[in-house]
Amino acid sequence: MAVNNKFRRTNERFGKTSSLKLPQQGHEAQNDEYGKEHKGVIECPECRNVHFEKGWHHSIWALNKHLKQEQKVARRELCRACKITRDHLFEGELLIAQWPEQHREELLNLIHNFGELAVKLNPQHRIITIAEVAPNSYKVATTENQLADRLGKKIKKAFNHVELHFSYSKEPYKVDRVHATFHHPSA
Repeated sequence: MAVNNKFRRTNERFGKTSSLKLPQQGHEAQNDEYGKEHKGVIECPECRNVHFEKGWHHSIWALNKHLKQEQKVARRELCRACKITRDHLFEGELLIAQWPEQHREELLNLIHNFGELAVKLNPQHRIITIAEVAPNSYKVATTENQLADRLGKKIKKAFNHVELHFSYSKEPYKVDRVHATFHHPSA
């Protein structure tokens, strides 16, 4: 009975029970890549991208043009993509194996063009590195996990005889790995 009285007093104090918000537990932390939203414009001193109202823009000029009003930079802080690059980290990894030498230039051009398009669409989606790790095998690192997935699918669509395997790591790192293997056609 005492529990019911205590519960009733809580209801009287806070209205209904759902209005009481408890702090999150450690394992329930929000997966928010930008943290708490701040007022004003944040500019990255490295790449000059600006963050405003939960969105990234290529520059303060592009933001002002988009909004049709002038915004001023409130503070400067390294953006997430620049932090990932600086710390030699990645969220997406594409491993390309057994690639035929005669298609090397086509593959590298496709990767570069795909990366340029990704940056145009979202300035935080970048290809960090393209490295030849063995003869005819490449490793592509990206700042965004889904970028590696989309790039792998684009390679499969552009070239015949490519097999893809996807693997995903668990929180807190959320790294996507895509293995693209070229299978030579049987003669």
